[in-house]
Amino acid sequence: MKKVLLFLSALIFLSCAREDILSDYQKNIKHLNNKAFNERLYDSKMSLHYADSALKLLYLDSVNLIKNNPDFYYDNVSRALNSMAYENFLLSDFEKANENINSLYKIDESYPNKNTEHLIAKIINAKMMMRLRVSWKADELLKIDKYSYKPNDTLYLWAKSQYYVTKLFLNCFYRDGKYQYNELVKTLNEIEQDNVNQKLMVDETQAYTLYYTLTESCQKLAHISDFYQNEEGKKVFYIKKSVDYLKKSILLMDENQRVSNYDLANNLQTLAGLINDINRNKDYSSIKNDLDDIMLIINCNSEKFGVNYTINIGIYDNELKMNLLRHADSLFYEIRNPYQIIASKSMIADFYIRDSMFIEARPYLLFAKNFMDSINKNEHDDMPPVYKFKNTTSKMAERVYLGLIKTRASNDPDELMKWFSLYQNESNKAFEKEKFDFNYLELRSVNNENKKKMTYMLLSIILIFIAFATIFVFFKYARRNNKLLKKQKQLDLERIANVETCLSIFRHDMSPYIMFLQRDNIPDEIKHDALQKLVATLNNTMRWINISTPNGLPFKKTSFVLNDAFDSVAKGITNPNNVNLIFKDAPCEVWGDKNLVEIMLRNLINNALRYTTKGYVKVSAKKYEKDNKFVKITVEDTGCGISKERLDELFRSDKLIENENSNSTGHHGFGLMLCAYIIKKHDDETRRGCKIWVESEVNKGTKIHFILCATI
Repeated sequence: MKKVLLFLSALIFLSCAREDILSDYQKNIKHLNNKAFNERLYDSKMSLHYADSALKLLYLDSVNLIKNNPDFYYDNVSRALNSMAYENFLLSDFEKANENINSLYKIDESYPNKNTEHLIAKIINAKMMMRLRVSWKADELLKIDKYSYKPNDTLYLWAKSQYYVTKLFLNCFYRDGKYQYNELVKTLNEIEQDNVNQKLMVDETQAYTLYYTLTESCQKLAHISDFYQNEEGKKVFYIKKSVDYLKKSILLMDENQRVSNYDLANNLQTLAGLINDINRNKDYSSIKNDLDDIMLIINCNSEKFGVNYTINIGIYDNELKMNLLRHADSLFYEIRNPYQIIASKSMIADFYIRDSMFIEARPYLLFAKNFMDSINKNEHDDMPPVYKFKNTTSKMAERVYLGLIKTRASNDPDELMKWFSLYQNESNKAFEKEKFDFNYLELRSVNNENKKKMTYMLLSIILIFIAFATIFVFFKYARRNNKLLKKQKQLDLERIANVETCLSIFRHDMSPYIMFLQRDNIPDEIKHDALQKLVATLNNTMRWINISTPNGLPFKKTSFVLNDAFDSVAKGITNPNNVNLIFKDAPCEVWGDKNLVEIMLRNLINNALRYTTKGYVKVSAKKYEKDNKFVKITVEDTGCGISKERLDELFRSDKLIENENSNSTGHHGFGLMLCAYIIKKHDDETRRGCKIWVESEVNKGTKIHFILCATI
């Protein structure tokens, strides 16, 4: 816990230290950018002013800032440019917005928020493409990896929230049909999964925007769900969600002292739409209680919201609907948002036309037409045609001209024909763009299907590969099993051969003693000695058979001290020639089968004592000089020795090594074969490298060495 507190303290200190590094001049720039961001939907012109002021200060001291704090400079230049681009978009000045975005893209240098600022620029550009009815281009711009940025950065969270808002707007207002339904449902699900702890809300202004977009999207889904969804109750489900989001937005406005006209106007228009739906559709009666709550909040905040008309809770008639629309219209006009002013006028006219109130609709349609004409006349000639205001209001213009014709807003036939011609022109342009967008969506759908097919094909190939790999492994395993069986068969044959060899040696070793014991007049002491040797030979033979046959002694791997093995062996050794038997101190620890090691030591020591008539037999152990991972054990004697010609045959079962310099009936072969077998078992069961070897000189003595794995 203390470490965590120290770490957090260090972070706070570094943050404060970083803040202190900024000069008052730089703090002023940062403050202006923050004010531009905070004013984004409250006052577009003030937001532009703050961002422009920040940009001028940055350019004024650019040389010094780039030299001393380039990250601060480029971060704040990009922030100011994006704020200006966003506000110019809201004011429908797309040419300037595009200039701001291009200026941002021209910054080649790296800076901390570069990825996020580029993401915001793409989103603003997508919003412009939607207004220009180039929906497919907006769709392409929104194909972004929204998860490759700073996950907890406020600016990025705002960008992500705007990404969802733009995607919902694109499919809610600029598309129709099954694609609209599918994309809206998909994006709504993404938002619900992504908006952990309300992070997408960022601040109250973005919360209003997101709630409004969700309200409109759910309302749209309620209208079209019957056409694209067979499940019952979807219409009511989405209208309830729509009212729920609207209620959250109005509650938030109730809690905050400041409310932007832009957000309030959007919510009032949506509320008017809900009232219209209630009056026309009985399915929407279930939302009346929530609607009562919303209207009560608005009524209680009439001064803050600017409500100057009567609201009777529970009475949702045509008069209230139109009052809400006119209220929203006045708010849009107050903030001087050209696109929203025209959209608001045409929306009021549409509601009047639906109720066959043509005379009431005319003033709004004529105002919208004259407003568009006045802006179009003031545009300079060298402005790129694509960014002219008449292109950005193409969808609104189509509605306005159609409304003028329906309401017969002029008695002049020529004027009506002119409007009809303009309507046809806008309608044809809209048709071409919508057709192109539909083809784009169809192609995208086909591509997605092809991708699915490719995925299935790839999965099929992988499954086939796995099947072949399984078959290959099976046959390889079977082949390996076959080899193991052959090896086992070979081992069995070797064991049989070992037993046959053992019997041959047994017969050879026992024959002299049996013949000796059959003689008459032999002293009892000599008979007793011969009988002991006969028993020892029999024991050796039994041990050999136990080890050589399949059901022989198991290998029990343990770690033990050699001194313990030496002590155990010393107790059972007979010393017929009374030579000096020496066991050197051996504190070394080894891995192996203690029982088998003791059998081996007994054989080697008995062998050495048998052929040593004077001198000594010494048993010692030490770390193997060539590899410290092993311990070397040596049984050394001063006996008759073995000639060099016979050394290579010592461990072969087909050879019997007779003592060349002794009249003894004994031989070396059996004991050494047994030892070689035990060493092989240790080599197989522990670390590879265990071995046994002999050094000997005739009439000087023999040293038999073997190495075992040391316990590290």
